[in-house]
Amino acid sequence: MLIQKVPHYVDSILTQEVASSALQGGDVVVAWYTNQTNKQSVVHSHPYYELILPVSGSRVRYSVGGSVYDLHIGELILFPGGVYHSGKFNVTADTSERLVVQIAPGIWERAWAQADLPIALQPEPLILDADSVARWDFRGLLERMAQTVYLEATIRETVQCCELTELLLLFSHLIHKRQSAPPPSATSLLVARAVEYLQANYTDPQLTVAQLAKYTYTSREHLSRVFKEYTLESVHGYLTNLRMQHCRNAIASGVSVLDACSSSGFTNYSSFLKSFRALYGITPTEYRAKLRAAGIQ
Repeated sequence: MLIQKVPHYVDSILTQEVASSALQGGDVVVAWYTNQTNKQSVVHSHPYYELILPVSGSRVRYSVGGSVYDLHIGELILFPGGVYHSGKFNVTADTSERLVVQIAPGIWERAWAQADLPIALQPEPLILDADSVARWDFRGLLERMAQTVYLEATIRETVQCCELTELLLLFSHLIHKRQSAPPPSATSLLVARAVEYLQANYTDPQLTVAQLAKYTYTSREHLSRVFKEYTLESVHGYLTNLRMQHCRNAIASGVSVLDACSSSGFTNYSSFLKSFRALYGITPTEYRAKLRAAGIQ
């Protein structure tokens, strides 16, 4: 049964621009997502923390670096801010239903200080198993967090911070006691090395699959096959997503379309324009006009 008073999105399309922007609508944003025809997200990162709880339908597969995380129904995953990841939603069924909570860095840091936790999170996902999630009623806690948007502004932030502190204390306790912290379902050191290189060098216009294969001391064919298995994307698709995220951010900051294209690593302007329109349904010029109409530029 769907949670009451929570925004519900069906087959929403996540763009790098939306993913990389700050939260819209408050410090804690809770939503229900249903995916049917849109079966996979783009490779993206965002500045906020994100909690995802699959509640019915398919289990969900997330790719982070060179690791794959298979998230089953009832398990809870936490993505720290700034971590590149992508998701596949139709692993075991045609429909995926997920409860998603996004938390701004500021309130996260206040809650962390309030919880008096000494060690910061590592830049990798954390997973709680379904038994622990059910035993400590994490879904109930996330549902309560969803309702804070309806509180008066004078107490909303205090209540959100208290609920987030409770969540952090429970997470820390369970991980520390090793009652739950499942490792990745699979890890490839080869893909981890390739992803790290791509994220550090994607603006290099000379970067190719062949160059990446040489860097990782493997054949192009083997790298392409394993990369797709562990990241859910081809090397070219992954590289294009990184470059497009950089390009859209550059356009949003006022850089010309041509300069944004070249500074993001694209070498063929005509090909870039076709790819941009294919991915987002509008041209870069139309995208800039849209930003200006919204008062962003």
